[in-house]
Amino acid sequence: MGKSSEEYDFFEGAEYEDAPQSQRSRRHSGPHSSGRRAAKIKLDSPTSKILRRLALVTGLCAVASSAASAIHEIAPYAISFLVEVPGRYIALTAAVCIGLTLMFVIGARATMPRNSTHGGVGGGGIVTIVLAGAFLVVGVAVGVLFPQGLILPDNDKAPVESAAQMEQGIEQAAGQCAAGWQGLDTGGIPGVSTVQMCAEPRVAFVSFESESMAAVGKAPIKVKIAELLNQYSDNENAQGDWRLLTGKRWMVFGEADKMTALQQQWGGDIENIAAPDDAAGATSSDSGQ
Repeated sequence: MGKSSEEYDFFEGAEYEDAPQSQRSRRHSGPHSSGRRAAKIKLDSPTSKILRRLALVTGLCAVASSAASAIHEIAPYAISFLVEVPGRYIALTAAVCIGLTLMFVIGARATMPRNSTHGGVGGGGIVTIVLAGAFLVVGVAVGVLFPQGLILPDNDKAPVESAAQMEQGIEQAAGQCAAGWQGLDTGGIPGVSTVQMCAEPRVAFVSFESESMAAVGKAPIKVKIAELLNQYSDNENAQGDWRLLTGKRWMVFGEADKMTALQQQWGGDIENIAAPDDAAGATSSDSGQ
């Protein structure tokens, strides 16, 4: 009775409206509610922890193996100890690791207690699965589209810019040219910069001005060599096992053992030159020599 209506705010009712709301909020957000949330977050399982760690380990292995697969397909000679390993084996290893990681992630989530939250469970394994999958897709795509790889080492070591150095290199593999090198006519083939021949040992080489001109000029030169072998088939000097060693801007013609030795020195590809019966100039590949 000692309080006025203004003190109670009788007509506005603010004091009476606020009190029930605050009581309701206290009931809904009391100490028991926060305790339940905290307990729910803290619940975990030892099995789930172990599976999460295994998922992370296998996931890292999956990333490493899939990255190695991508590098092996793009640049086959980049990783020295994997040069002789078939790319499909590396990709298969990556796929197995990805599968194991996925199984461990699923197991880690399945073994969590029912009242616990699953947010972030196996997150490390999931991230590694995504990265490994991306690397593996790149590696498989490059392997299918470019079986030989995209980045290959340059094994062409011939000193094509210098005819004298070409002669010296050939003599190191085939032996000293007794009568000296003789320059020959280019035969009207465009892009040919040098044609040199040695009579003993019998060997000749051709160099081109550029790789594009070599791509044009190699075919007619092969035909010409085959025609000469056919023309002088009865000559004992034409008898033997002849090979043609070709590089980006050069060609060397000589006996098989000498061309094999020169290939180890300069690189290039060896072809078996066959004398055609109709002088049409057929050639057959013998790159395994």
